[in-house]
Amino acid sequence: MKNTFKFIYQVNISDINYGGHMGNDRSLSLFHEARLAFFKSLELSEMNIGEGLGIIMKDAQVDFLAEIFHQDELEVRVSLGEVKGLLFYINYEVERTSDSKQVLKGKTGILAFDYSKRKLAKAPQSFFNKIEDIYGI
Repeated sequence: MKNTFKFIYQVNISDINYGGHMGNDRSLSLFHEARLAFFKSLELSEMNIGEGLGIIMKDAQVDFLAEIFHQDELEVRVSLGEVKGLLFYINYEVERTSDSKQVLKGKTGILAFDYSKRKLAKAPQSFFNKIEDIYGI
């Protein structure tokens, strides 16, 4: 692997729930922020992964491994996961930087989508090639 894309996030007070730790709903927001930054590093976006296509999320999985607290600094490592037909996965591993503890991991199932036709499409090979060229993943 050449490099792993890394995204740093500082936990805000708005991420904290009544239990005093990061709310479970905020994990998907964290994944979304990291995915946006990952695509930006590729000079792409969720509305443009190449050939006029954007993306939509089909499913998501989150494994909660440890509590996350206000002002924790988190490092999110983002990588391309399994590709199955039209579906591909983006993987996330989240570590608290202060103690190197893995606090979350998960994945989102992504589909390419042609917003002009409102139809699913096959993700362009150029998208996967760009990830391989830059990150080797």
